[in-house]
Amino acid sequence: MNKKKIISTICGAALAVSAAAPAFSASAEESDSIKITVGITNAGSIELPNRELIVYDRDNDGKYTIDEALYYAHETYYSEGTAGYAAEQSDWGLSLKTLWGVTNGGSYGYYVNDTMSMGLTDELKSGDYLYAYVYQDTTGFSDKYSYFNIKDTALKHGEPLEITLNAVLFDENWMPYTEPVKNARITIDNSDSPFVTDENGKALLSLDVIGDHVISAKSDDLLLAPPVMIVNINAAETESDITATTTASETTTAAANTTTKAASNANANSSGSSSKTDAAKTGDSAPVAAIALAALLAGGTAVAFRRKNND
Repeated sequence: MNKKKIISTICGAALAVSAAAPAFSASAEESDSIKITVGITNAGSIELPNRELIVYDRDNDGKYTIDEALYYAHETYYSEGTAGYAAEQSDWGLSLKTLWGVTNGGSYGYYVNDTMSMGLTDELKSGDYLYAYVYQDTTGFSDKYSYFNIKDTALKHGEPLEITLNAVLFDENWMPYTEPVKNARITIDNSDSPFVTDENGKALLSLDVIGDHVISAKSDDLLLAPPVMIVNINAAETESDITATTTASETTTAAANTTTKAASNANANSSGSSSKTDAAKTGDSAPVAAIALAALLAGGTAVAFRRKNND
């Protein structure tokens, strides 16, 4: 075999080994979406209670808007998909025409992070909270946006939770301001509860049923767009739970120590020799590729050297 054939053989083998190894991109693909939380109510009824939503840049303009978020909220959660949502151009820009299947001539409201938005083209970012609602009062538009200081939380069984309820009101110049909602009746999963807010809009809740619960409120003094909060009640940790967790942890630690000791003994007995048990595991293609390439290069170099001496 001449030198050119030797070099060609080595390079070909190296390329084959390289091709067998997994390929990794230099950088992660850029995200083309954001993740927000969305809540939708219809004339006082909670339809979508604070659900996670992926929003895409539907028109590819580099922005994520309220319009796009509501479109995907209907696509994801509404029974008839995007047929339940529509927007149209008006004298005030892009405006809501249909929300959650309701077309009522424009009696809708929407807030981002508990602040009134200026229009459907307002931008959103990951982590935002979007709340949209159909008015109950479609003539006097007296619905008041209200919100809890907590959007979702998890508690142990029997653990108390203090909440605060506020509403957005408007002064004589139509400037918005917030005010605590006193004497509001707290509802749990659309049922009345014994909890009522005090003069500062605060209430101390205690929930007993394990699982997720939708918390809201009603007022005799204000027509509220229902506030929404999700509370998850976990089972209380008992002494038996703690004992079981500790035992499991001790068992795992003991097993790990046994495995480590066995591996150490195996390495000592091998005295540096290789065996089938020393081979890389399935999926460890990088070590295999490196070993194979080194072997090929070493073999090719030896052949070339012997050939040169013979010449």
